[in-house]
Amino acid sequence: MQDYVEAILKSFDHLKKLLSERAECYENEIVLYDDPIKIVIGRNRIDFYLNDVYQGSAGRDFVRLSDEIREEAEFWLQGLAMLKFKRFSVRR
Repeated sequence: MQDYVEAILKSFDHLKKLLSERAECYENEIVLYDDPIKIVIGRNRIDFYLNDVYQGSAGRDFVRLSDEIREEAEFWLQGLAMLKFKRFSVRR
């Protein structure tokens, strides 16, 4: 899981461009919604929320996620790291 986080954080600016029409993109964060999950990708960490309740974060040197979000978070991290979006179709 740590490798996925590292890849996402390294490609923050690229992800921001790819997701500009599918997410809320700000200077230092990208907010993805997959009801009931919200994913906030920052430049140094990724936060996960379930029903607007904070469930944990992942950063370059840590992963602290609740059991309720862990499996879905891993799917999202893998998809974002490999630019294979589970629920978004990215086209050029």
